[in-house]
Amino acid sequence: MRRPAIDRPAAAVIGLLLLAGGAAVVDWRFDLAGVWNRLDTDTVHSTVDADWFPWAALAAAVVLAVFALWWLVSRLPRRTEGRVALAGTGSDRVDLDVRSVAPRLRTDLERHAPVDRVTSRRFEIRGGQLVRLHAHVDPRADGASLIKATGDLAASVATAFPDGEVTVRVIVDGPKRERARRTPRVH
Repeated sequence: MRRPAIDRPAAAVIGLLLLAGGAAVVDWRFDLAGVWNRLDTDTVHSTVDADWFPWAALAAAVVLAVFALWWLVSRLPRRTEGRVALAGTGSDRVDLDVRSVAPRLRTDLERHAPVDRVTSRRFEIRGGQLVRLHAHVDPRADGASLIKATGDLAASVATAFPDGEVTVRVIVDGPKRERARRTPRVH
């Protein structure tokens, strides 16, 4: 799930404001910088001592708490429904679980394409579901067979789901490097 672009800067600004406010409260309590004796705080004291101030502070705290809870809950990852309705001609409705399609696509790609290891992941996108297949190409593979296998896979998904509710994206990386073997220690 992609987060809105404002989340990180807003979190940084809010965090810095909270740190500055906390530092000001600690400095006010312990008078570390000696600034609070030089300031005229009579208006602040009269405002804080007013009868309405605790209620206004409580209302502001409740509003900020509700806003903070809304902010957190709105950014929770949502469970995606894995079911897609297949197009039918009659009154019967057939639902297909896309979670069961991803392993099948993975094995088809491993079987027909010159790739080593394929992993799959399912995402909810606008208008349907996306199955992302991520593979490493075999070092001995040729480009034409790889393009043909991925094109056939995309065409089979487009044939099975003509309304576009399920799409497939194949990401092919270069060959995996062989890890250097450690020689055993000889004592």
